[in-house]
Amino acid sequence: MKAASYRNVRFIMLGAIILFAMAMGFGVPIAECKTRVVVAQGVDPTKLDPDMHRENPTLNVILHIYDALLERDRDATIKPDLAESWEVIDDTTVEFKLRKGITFSNGEPFNAEVVKYNFERVAGLLPDAKKTLNARDYKSIKGVNIIDEHTVRIVTNYPDPLLLAYVSEKYIVPIEYTKKDNFESLANKPVGTGPYVLKSWVKGSELILTAKKDYWKGAPKIDEVVFRPIPEDATRIAELKVGAVDIIANLKPDNIQEVEVKENLAVKYAPSARVAMVFMNSDMDKLKDTRVRQAVNYALDVPSLIKNVMGGNAYRVSTVAPKSFVGWDHQEKFYNYDPQKAKKLLAEAGYPNGFEATILTPRGRYLNDVAACEAIAGMLNAVGIKTKVEAVEFGVFAKRTQAHDMPEFMYAAWGNSTFDVWDTIKTCVRSGAMFSWYKNEKVDENIDKAAQTIDPQKHSEYLVNALREMWADPPFGFLYQQRDIYGVNKRLVWEPRSDEDIDLYGAYLK
Repeated sequence: MKAASYRNVRFIMLGAIILFAMAMGFGVPIAECKTRVVVAQGVDPTKLDPDMHRENPTLNVILHIYDALLERDRDATIKPDLAESWEVIDDTTVEFKLRKGITFSNGEPFNAEVVKYNFERVAGLLPDAKKTLNARDYKSIKGVNIIDEHTVRIVTNYPDPLLLAYVSEKYIVPIEYTKKDNFESLANKPVGTGPYVLKSWVKGSELILTAKKDYWKGAPKIDEVVFRPIPEDATRIAELKVGAVDIIANLKPDNIQEVEVKENLAVKYAPSARVAMVFMNSDMDKLKDTRVRQAVNYALDVPSLIKNVMGGNAYRVSTVAPKSFVGWDHQEKFYNYDPQKAKKLLAEAGYPNGFEATILTPRGRYLNDVAACEAIAGMLNAVGIKTKVEAVEFGVFAKRTQAHDMPEFMYAAWGNSTFDVWDTIKTCVRSGAMFSWYKNEKVDENIDKAAQTIDPQKHSEYLVNALREMWADPPFGFLYQQRDIYGVNKRLVWEPRSDEDIDLYGAYLK
């Protein structure tokens, strides 16, 4: 009996030693030791079809699965990707030489036919395909001509100064896989040429990507990348502190010190290409009068918002163009904080007692989004615009705004990966655009002229003209350019970018 007990104890001890050795990696081949990085974002991706979304958290997943013909580096310089080179043939024609021997994760080949198919889809030239959410970026495209299996020419209807920028944002999908159900499967089962493939996605919980060891640029150094939606700031920080996540985006200024004091954590910053603004629904009668929208701007104490809500992690903008953007007005003007003038303008417009309003915001999508809206609502209430805050999950926010459903006001911090303000105002200001609740013929005229010249000076001049008209007849309550803040585990070697892309290809663990 004693001998049997002794043998049992030995087996238990031996098992414990083996488990300990496996946990520590002893005796396990290096190739089987997986490296994993977890990213916590405020929201879940919406769809993994690269042409059917307009949100950066979704893009952060997509850019690991797909490649584009061109890409931007950390300095925002456009360089080759799936295309090995390009040449501007004339004002309306660009030729791309494609890399050879690249395949999609399902084995389909990448070639000129694939490029033609992809750009015809987003340009609205592919029969029976649904209109994509990025279609406005590619409306200049007249057609795609195949020169040979690895050479294509994109021809535009007019000179498009941002064509190369948009080419760098057009992620390429396969033909046969998407033809089967008119692209529907891409939303949840993406197929690309990128460094990772989708392993699993439990919506609202986690999305896991696994590395492609045969990726054409070289195998990623991180085996698995996990994206977790964690809307609550406190929960994201707690998960970072205990080592459950490696990167948290949108770290609040109030929490910087809490992260910095941890020996294994670091706070990293990047000037953002994202500009916060209060959208105003001028389709509504109460906001049609320019004086009402000017009153909103005089009611906003932007320096106070930057100091007290953003913790100094923002830079005031005159309209929607930071200094780093093409189109920035060197003679920019700002609305002074003047509540009395705001009240006077409201009275002149027929609202001496103000009016009731709602400001819609996503919860946890942008830095201090709900807190900013609460402060903004207080400022508007002080001049008679009795404003309540409606904070919703980002999926609800995206669905509503894409359906053009907005109350009197909406808070959003609009990203712009082209670093050209035209990209912002043609989507959020040009009348008839998806995210525009505004119409001004002079603004439209300058936006359209800027879109059709490849002369950099003229292009910029038209944009400045548009911004000056917008300042006088505001479509937004003008706020600030964000400074992006990340909490990062020091074991991860990775640096943030101004375009907010969390790109982990090339990152590695110490």
